[in-house]
Amino acid sequence: MGLKLDLIINENHHKLAQIDLHILSYIKNNIELCKSLSISQLAKNCNVSSATVLRTTQKLNFSGFSEFKYFLKNDNSAHQYQDVDTVELLNKDINQTIKMFLNNTYLKEIYEILDKADHIYTFGTGLGQRLMLEEFSRCMLNVNKHIIMIPASGELKIVANNIKKNDLIIIASWSGNIDKYRNNLVNLDVVGVPIISITNLSDNELSSIAKYNLYFQNSFKNTEYNITRSSYLTLHLVLHLLYDGYVKYINKK
Repeated sequence: MGLKLDLIINENHHKLAQIDLHILSYIKNNIELCKSLSISQLAKNCNVSSATVLRTTQKLNFSGFSEFKYFLKNDNSAHQYQDVDTVELLNKDINQTIKMFLNNTYLKEIYEILDKADHIYTFGTGLGQRLMLEEFSRCMLNVNKHIIMIPASGELKIVANNIKKNDLIIIASWSGNIDKYRNNLVNLDVVGVPIISITNLSDNELSSIAKYNLYFQNSFKNTEYNITRSSYLTLHLVLHLLYDGYVKYINKK
């Protein structure tokens, strides 16, 4: 599936109803087929009306199905890594991660929240994420920012019951799957606690809940076991860019 399509779905996830997600799931699982289908054929395959398909594409900010179909045909990001060696692949991941970070329109706002937060919490959904956040926390001591690391889901529940809207929580996850933490994170969002998500570029629920999203790209994933066979280099890169950008922000102040 195309990475650009995932990003567009993430950005517009708050507009999408269950029927929209059903249609988009079919498209993502049959993306080559959908490049040649008419709107009526796609609607028939999804057991919906053509008008419903049209509304779904418009929710993604396309003028209509024709523009969406043109986008699908030209979204080659799903195939751009075929027949390349691992060094070249890693280089592409690094460059794409930097590009996504620098193009993030919320960076200044993120730096402001980092600066003003009464307390900063971090939570990693796995060991690798926690290790990268631990290094980020160590770096932030250089600018007198003391970060509270949440070690496990039980402690996340405790924090969720006591955190204030003037605090900040940063959550790093590979997949953005929040089945174990959904209620806690939804409650944080409801009371207005800023959430910064850091995830691999994909359509995921964590990014749709968090107001601020940072993405890394890692193409070395074993989809059968849902693990990465490389280091968390690009996640570490995002956190380094976040730290470096924040240092520049406070120096300008």
